[in-house]
Amino acid sequence: MFHVKHSLFFCTKKRNSGYRYMIVVKELPTAQNFRFIPRYGVPTSLTLIDENTNLPTPVITPNFFVGGYDFACSAILPTVENHFYWAIFKNQANEVILKERMFCTNQNIDIFSVNNGAYVSNVTTNEFIMYE
Repeated sequence: MFHVKHSLFFCTKKRNSGYRYMIVVKELPTAQNFRFIPRYGVPTSLTLIDENTNLPTPVITPNFFVGGYDFACSAILPTVENHFYWAIFKNQANEVILKERMFCTNQNIDIFSVNNGAYVSNVTTNEFIMYE
């Protein structure tokens, strides 16, 4: 398994399972930008479903911008740090055009670790010799 870190995406390749992407955002009270590629159509709405509570929360007035082959979204996201979300993008006809996983962290993406602050190594003055 290998990981490729690019911008706001984590890309993971597992044997015989293809690629999986996840949008990574921060817990901020200001607008955030991220890019995505829908299956078809033009997105008009965004809803986040928190995996911890399973409650849907519509994102108020997301702004969508067309790129070359992808879209960009700028919105104030109602996210909580260390929570996973399902980001559901719908078109004008209220059809789901993309359901993407999203993760909220305030850690720097380049040095992200799931064990940040959870593991502390103990320092000891014990000296010992191992014989084989």
